[in-house]
Amino acid sequence: MNQTPATAAPVPAITAPALPRQRSGASAFLREAARSMRTTGAVAPSGSWPARRLAAPLPAPGGRSPLRVLEVGAGTGTVTRVLAERIGPGDRLDAVEINPRFVRLLSEALRTDRALAAASERIRIVPESICRTPLPENSYDMIVSCLPFMNFAPDMVRSLLERYVAALVPGGHLTFFGYLGTLSLRRLFVDRAEAARHRAVAAVLAEFSARYGDGEGGGVVWRNLPPARVSHLRAPERCAGGADSDSFGQR
Repeated sequence: MNQTPATAAPVPAITAPALPRQRSGASAFLREAARSMRTTGAVAPSGSWPARRLAAPLPAPGGRSPLRVLEVGAGTGTVTRVLAERIGPGDRLDAVEINPRFVRLLSEALRTDRALAAASERIRIVPESICRTPLPENSYDMIVSCLPFMNFAPDMVRSLLERYVAALVPGGHLTFFGYLGTLSLRRLFVDRAEAARHRAVAAVLAEFSARYGDGEGGGVVWRNLPPARVSHLRAPERCAGGADSDSFGQR
């Protein structure tokens, strides 16, 4: 069912803060940030270290069933590229990106970038907002969200996280990240209402991390500017009597 958070009217052009290292990608990111900082989330491209940490739960091909992976807010492909290097012949990667300029860059990269071109037949670009993208239950083994949660309303963040968890198979993984120090900076430049919104979003993220955090693989990536905190969550396993979903690909 096509679910849209009640607070998302109109739906913002949600785009990713993570981008490739190539100069063209960085330039495109800076232009989009200038157009809309709220939906782009940063003014400088993130490096490959957070991307690798985000993709870490995805096991290498071999000895497992084909996996379905969703990336939300693909930007111009930093995380997409890392995921493409890890997916196997039978896997599928859906990359959601609403920004048409980023979509064009991603589409071109599927032809010209070595890692993306090698996996292009397994990658599908979804050029729309995740708020309008159907996410059936148990439809993905792993979801990587590159959205700037701290720029959104708390209710929207909660709705997105609930949809992510519901869309995962039992035991499936959800990863996302946020930059460190944003609350302190906002206190210097924004009013009380905006600071309160930021704290409320942080509380939602902390709630989901406490409920679904897997205790592994996340943490702070210091080798990034600014440093980023990566979170790894995991969907609940099936109740007793259901099929065993303790690991990827068992369903």
